[in-house]
Amino acid sequence: MLTPSECWQWNYCQQRDRLLLDLNDELQFCSPFSAAQLVAKPMQQALSITEAEAFWAIDHSLQSIELSDAVRFELCLTGLSCAFLPLLAHKSWHFQQASAHVVALYSVVVLRGMSTQHALVVATDQESSTCLLLDSITTLSGKVLPRLHVVRLLNNRISPLTKNDKLRYIA
Repeated sequence: MLTPSECWQWNYCQQRDRLLLDLNDELQFCSPFSAAQLVAKPMQQALSITEAEAFWAIDHSLQSIELSDAVRFELCLTGLSCAFLPLLAHKSWHFQQASAHVVALYSVVVLRGMSTQHALVVATDQESSTCLLLDSITTLSGKVLPRLHVVRLLNNRISPLTKNDKLRYIA
């Protein structure tokens, strides 16, 4: 797997309408986020030390579930790109209540609607957390939220990952 580098650069591409991360001269990560979803459109913004640390924290958390290296790398970069998103409105009513616990930044958690899915916590405060869905989920209202969708929830709607929770991807 590639490792973070000071050579990595954030860019916004108008032609693709996507946030990009240039990894080297031949490799580029295209995030799922368009201009309408971004707070800022970076131009040649180098990856920071803080972002590199976040990359490793996300990678460490994702190792708690079964993922291929390629999928884990994609989720690490998508998780980093969530920093360019604005603060979202709560969508808590779409998910079941959970037991109270402290939600840690970059942890893998479980969300329950009509189906159950894993998510990565990309931002958190005392009352709510912003989560990146690791796969699609059907909410309590029957709406299907796609893989890599970002949703903000009250912390009482987020369950911790248990050892019985497994997720498999085939790359």
